[in-house]
Amino acid sequence: MEQKKKKQRKDPYMKLFIITAVIGVLLVGSLAFVPDAEPEEDPYQERLDSIMIELDSLKVQYDKLHKLSWENIDYWLEAFDIEHPEIVKAQIAVETGSLTSTICLENNNLFGMKEPRVRETTALGTKRRHAYYATYIDSIKDYKLWQDNMYSGEDCYYTFLDRVGYAEANHYIAALKTI
Repeated sequence: MEQKKKKQRKDPYMKLFIITAVIGVLLVGSLAFVPDAEPEEDPYQERLDSIMIELDSLKVQYDKLHKLSWENIDYWLEAFDIEHPEIVKAQIAVETGSLTSTICLENNNLFGMKEPRVRETTALGTKRRHAYYATYIDSIKDYKLWQDNMYSGEDCYYTFLDRVGYAEANHYIAALKTI
């Protein structure tokens, strides 16, 4: 009987120990399932993300403007203030076979230009007996340099092209006028 009394006296402590142990295990276990606190946000991350989006957009615009197309040619003719752009576009069509010639595609040369010996140029050299350029845009820049060097604005542009002997073909001006 005495042992039974001793056991009963120990029971309240044992129960308290067991309850404390169970609560401890539950607390430790629940801590393992609490998601980590959010890491501190970089104060510059939002701005960096915004800049990256803007750069992607600019790259798309850059790629679009550098693709050889009639729409882009119109853009660059205006950007470089090319005189008589409609006649110049006709020259491009004649000289490149509507943007399909080898000189156009391999040399980025829209005008059948030869590498100049005297005036300033954007040409990188000569390939296939014609000037070649890094991009077709450089070809348009070079045409502007040629125009600024050669054309005073006094003549009709067709007359000017004929007078300076722009093309070797006799029917060149007539071909331009039909386009």
